[in-house]
Amino acid sequence: MAETKQKPRKRQTQTAASAAGKKAGNDQPTPVHDYWLNKRQVCDSLGITATAFDKWKVEPTSRQGNKNYYTLRSVLDNREEALVKKMQLERPAQPVGDLDPMQQQARLSKERADQLALKNELARGETIPAESAALIFGKVGAEMASIFDSLEANIKRQVPSLTATELGYIKAERVKLQNLAASVPDRLEEFIDELIGGADTGD
Repeated sequence: MAETKQKPRKRQTQTAASAAGKKAGNDQPTPVHDYWLNKRQVCDSLGITATAFDKWKVEPTSRQGNKNYYTLRSVLDNREEALVKKMQLERPAQPVGDLDPMQQQARLSKERADQLALKNELARGETIPAESAALIFGKVGAEMASIFDSLEANIKRQVPSLTATELGYIKAERVKLQNLAASVPDRLEEFIDELIGGADTGD
């Protein structure tokens, strides 16, 4: 009876990378990127022990078999989150009605931003200080007053038939206008307050 030769079984091999990279239901290993770091590499670069790193409870970017890999981003996010939690725990209780430090910092930041915006507007000539505006209006008022002073005489020359009563009425109205023009610099803040108040109320 002829003997049948059995073919030698092929030796099954499995690389460490394929064994580490296999996932449930997927025979293709997940590639290990160059920027991934294992625990030892992270600890060496940060100068900490593996025990200290474990206490951070950093979520691995990828799990390859019994190895965990991390990215710099995942470690930084973990430390930032831990710092925020620590600040929240250390923040002292604030009395009712008082601003907490974060609110105060936000308010100060807004004030600095407003001051910078105003400085830029002044530099571009888009706005001027109230004191400068008062000087400008005062100068304009003085020029108007010089015209008003000769108003009756100029009108009389153009209309010789005007009576003294009519000229007296013109003079009275001229004096009112002069007084109003002269009061503009002193009333500038009042006008600005009215303008801002109307803008706040939507008028």
